[in-house]
Amino acid sequence: MRSILLGSLASFLFTAPIANSLYGQCTTTTATTCQCKISGQTNCDLLPDIQISWYALANYSSGPNQYAQNAASDAGRLRVSGSTPNQGFGPLEVRGKNAANQRTFICGPDTIVVANLPNDNNGFTCSNGFEAKQRLYQRVYRKQGNTMTYTEELRGTMTYHPTHNHYHVDDWTTMTLRIEQPGVSDPRLWPIVATGAKLGFCLMDLSTCPSSAGHCRTSQLYNQGTALNSSSNFPNYGLGVGYSCSENFQGISVGKNDIYSEGLDGMWINLLPGNPGLPVLCNGNYWIVAEVDPRDAWREENEDNNYTMIPISINTQKAAGSGGTGSIMTNKRALIAQGETITLTATPGYSYLWSNGATTRSITVSAAGTYSCTVTAPCGSIATPSITVSVLAAPAAPVGTGATVLTGNTAQISATGANVRWYDASAGGNLLGSGNSFTTPALTSTTNYWAAAVNQSLGSTVSAGKADNTGGGGYFNGKHWLYFDAYEPFKLESFKVYANSYGKRQFVLRDQLGNLIQEKFIELAPGMTEVFVNWDVPAGVQHAITAFDDNSDVYQDLYRNNAGVSYPYAIGSMGAITGSSGGSGVYYFLYDWRVSTNNVEKESARTMVTATVHQGVSADVRVFLDGPFNTVSGKMNDGLRAAALVPASEPFTALGFTHAAGGGGETATPAFLQTTGNDAPVDWVLLELRNSGNPAQVVATRSALVTRSGNVVSGSGGEVRFGMLDGNFHLAVRHRNHHGCMTAAPIQLTEGSTVVDFTAPSTPTHGADARKANGSVMTLWSGNVHRDGFLKYVGNDNDRDPILEAIGGSIPTNTASGYMMQDVNLDGMVKYVGDANDRDPILVNIGGTVPTDVKVEQLP
Repeated sequence: MRSILLGSLASFLFTAPIANSLYGQCTTTTATTCQCKISGQTNCDLLPDIQISWYALANYSSGPNQYAQNAASDAGRLRVSGSTPNQGFGPLEVRGKNAANQRTFICGPDTIVVANLPNDNNGFTCSNGFEAKQRLYQRVYRKQGNTMTYTEELRGTMTYHPTHNHYHVDDWTTMTLRIEQPGVSDPRLWPIVATGAKLGFCLMDLSTCPSSAGHCRTSQLYNQGTALNSSSNFPNYGLGVGYSCSENFQGISVGKNDIYSEGLDGMWINLLPGNPGLPVLCNGNYWIVAEVDPRDAWREENEDNNYTMIPISINTQKAAGSGGTGSIMTNKRALIAQGETITLTATPGYSYLWSNGATTRSITVSAAGTYSCTVTAPCGSIATPSITVSVLAAPAAPVGTGATVLTGNTAQISATGANVRWYDASAGGNLLGSGNSFTTPALTSTTNYWAAAVNQSLGSTVSAGKADNTGGGGYFNGKHWLYFDAYEPFKLESFKVYANSYGKRQFVLRDQLGNLIQEKFIELAPGMTEVFVNWDVPAGVQHAITAFDDNSDVYQDLYRNNAGVSYPYAIGSMGAITGSSGGSGVYYFLYDWRVSTNNVEKESARTMVTATVHQGVSADVRVFLDGPFNTVSGKMNDGLRAAALVPASEPFTALGFTHAAGGGGETATPAFLQTTGNDAPVDWVLLELRNSGNPAQVVATRSALVTRSGNVVSGSGGEVRFGMLDGNFHLAVRHRNHHGCMTAAPIQLTEGSTVVDFTAPSTPTHGADARKANGSVMTLWSGNVHRDGFLKYVGNDNDRDPILEAIGGSIPTNTASGYMMQDVNLDGMVKYVGDANDRDPILVNIGGTVPTDVKVEQLP
């Protein structure tokens, strides 16, 4: 069973009641003679071992007593007694308050901590109207040599009963009526036919193992075990504090037991009726299965011996062999995806024969077909309706279409097929999206995706039943039902009820034979509440559903209509609510049902679709600038670098050059700007890719640095890449005060580097006389100080006058230093006259003799 409400350990002391030291072996204040479960240990937790006695279940108060549906009292009840002995080495002790005198209450959805209440719980009520539950501590005693200590662990809950001023520990025992299954040894796995609603015991030392002979045994299983009728059977016999039905502490001492007689409220199993006073469950052989602490809320030595069972012959209900129709339960539609299975579970019985020859109650099938079962049950040989299982096949794998994108961009890939889903792995993995196309995240490397087509059969969700409680009626208590047929298996998700008061309710669903199918306990507040149950309902006829009137703790007080009712109420195409046990004019309790069937789908094999990431085209460009070019060394001078004048960021944006495809804003690393030798940077240049059919159109740019040896590199000294896919482009190189030039024809650029050598005379360039011959190499024309595409020495917008202006405009021998457009030879100094001046190269480059000549830049 599942454990609940497991709290952290807290070591602290409570004011302890007087210890029970009647037998002198050990007490809750001294551990001198206490024994550990493991022989020889001197330090151990002294844990309880709570069992439930088959002997008491069978014999106490003359054993179980059963009543007919028309009995004057206890109609339809199977009354049972429970005895829960503690056969461990320590007491089970539960407490309602902690060391700080705090109690924790649960009021419906709210949890409230209250301090310093009176010794009884009458000092607290839930302000929201719900009945108070209280969290409990389990005190666990620990032997540490001769010293006794303890810890307190927040564990289960209790419900306070103000009428008799004590609390009951919640979920202490459950009693169920079941049918034994062939080959299944654990009775907790046998199908439940009926249950009770006993929610808790008041834990106390009501009797001792020696005085209730046979209750305490070496085995809890039916007709097994040796009776432990002597105190000597319990090494720490009597260890505890003498427990009674207190609101502050309760428990069961070692070697003692708590007994709840069948005469007490709630000590019964409900044999569900048909119409009031009429039985539906057939007489026959059943078993009562009892379990103590079914949720493992309390810590003990052995959690595996908390159940027992006894056989019982039911003889007060409908005659054995009366017949009827069974059902087949599933947890989903009878349509499964190829490769999946569905489990079919027949109505409870003694034996089973399926149409495929299987003889177990449940079968798991994967093949399409029609299945039915003949069940030998108390009502006789019962046939179930047939259920047809269909299989949804997988579709063909989709055909994928990949895409290629530049790094840092998203890609749109696609695949054929219906209901396509996209994954990041060939199997399993994460679902990324759906649809025939998928847009990837921004990618920096080539990435594979997988597409699967999906065949789908969508389920449905419908509302059913009377929509609300309008019309005549009132609040009601009584054992009445709504009847309905389920044409196929479906899930009943929820329904609405209208309560007249706070309190616990039990909602139950049974089949035509009286077998319990589902149940739910819930505490409701006054008014309308949507109750969520999520019950799997089998296909079948004459199912019955209601809020059951059970005992003083669980009742109805719910609204039912006796006017404005019109049967049948369709449950979509899945079934119909056909009537009620009160007749065609009465509608009981459960309004606005929400009913659904599941979606079924089957994926195809997955197809890999690749989003290829392109790092951009690369060009290995070489160029010489005429201004700094040294004909003796065959390389350029790096005067700007030596003077630390080469800027860290490209200058072209500020000068008004046009950028495209991510160009602009390039920077240089400090380390590269300090490089010396042939790889030393000379200045920034601008590379342009131009449309192959329209070379005037710039489609991509990159600012880069040119080294002394003429290599054009990135700001870190690496390759230069453009944000473009493979293609044919004109490539142009430009400088801030030199004429640019461009390849004569488009060249093919790819991710791999393509060499473009503008220093080589053999490299064709656009236009005429686009470069200057400097010995055996070609350089870019220098002197375009005005940067207008015309190299001029005199006249309007000439390139000479700005040099004079840069040094002051009147004294020709002045100079100016810095990173300046007028610095034609790029030595970091602007000079108008003298050696290495910046004026003379302009005259030389326009011809050297006719000052009015003009050199035109050969760029479209």
